[in-house]
Amino acid sequence: MNRYQGGGENMKKLLTGILVFAFLMGCQDGNNEETQDLNEPMQMANNNKLNQAVSEQADRSLRNKNNLTDVQVVNDDKQLLIAAQIPHNERFHMKKIEKDLTKQAEEKFPDYQVTLSLDKKIHLEVMQLKKQIAEGSIDQKKLSNELDRLIKLSKEKT
Repeated sequence: MNRYQGGGENMKKLLTGILVFAFLMGCQDGNNEETQDLNEPMQMANNNKLNQAVSEQADRSLRNKNNLTDVQVVNDDKQLLIAAQIPHNERFHMKKIEKDLTKQAEEKFPDYQVTLSLDKKIHLEVMQLKKQIAEGSIDQKKLSNELDRLIKLSKEKT
């Protein structure tokens, strides 16, 4: 019997053992910062004067009633900016979806000037703005200016 014929069996066992060990080590500590940041919803700072309750309510309302992949919403005292993402297979119906979502938001929040965008760049900008609000690194005036800029940008893209 050749000395290499029995070695394949041992090699399989060793490789299986290494893979199981690597898997267990990878699953061991799920509490690192990266996974916490991705799995937890962004918390708004409690000490912040910028009230985002309307945004949070709009977010929940639109997510529950529609087939959206993501919704980012910010508001000031008179404007509500909604940046939504739809599934890729529904991109052919963007105008109708945008119209329906805007109508829903306007009915739910009649005291606000509602602007809705399905544009990815606006979506990313609103995410950045929400992050600044959560960190408390933006004041009411800057928030209103940023909202004005994003609303103007979203209307240019339409």
